[in-house]
Amino acid sequence: MSKMPAPLDIKDLLGLEAFFEATAAHLGVADDYYFVSSGEEGSQEIQHLFEKSIVPNQRVMLAQVAETPLTDNSAGLTRATFASSVMILEKMGGSALTAKVKLEARNRTWLKMLRLIGFVRECAEWTAAHATEDDEVEFTIYQDRLLPLGRIANANVQGWLIDIDITIPVNDLMYNLND
Repeated sequence: MSKMPAPLDIKDLLGLEAFFEATAAHLGVADDYYFVSSGEEGSQEIQHLFEKSIVPNQRVMLAQVAETPLTDNSAGLTRATFASSVMILEKMGGSALTAKVKLEARNRTWLKMLRLIGFVRECAEWTAAHATEDDEVEFTIYQDRLLPLGRIANANVQGWLIDIDITIPVNDLMYNLND
């Protein structure tokens, strides 16, 4: 099992973002990493990135959180789930893209996404073995399904999207009056 990245201590959105950033760096799945908003604001941020910052043939990892539903168990432990989407994308260059060029880019990003999924599964096993109910972070890959992407926010890309649910205990955040 790989050594876990330093910020596996996910206690809030900043910790989640640090986890995704460290994971991208640890695995080398992308040239750059960006945490973006969800919804229309996220689409605008992604469009801006692909227009202004990301160059052709550059591979990026994007992460975002759509929602955070809360659940309670019978012992009164409340948990929040970060319903996250992670994308690994390669910006395509030029206008004469052949099916083979696109397939090669999609294959490169697919291999990187599979490595990311393997690492998330390792993180899930590690946290299950080392954590208590009060601090356990749970990782769930939604439907174990990779969704191919060929265009996002008006950018011509090849890559993949996966939905990952990351669940944390939040009782301390809800009831700690010291902060």
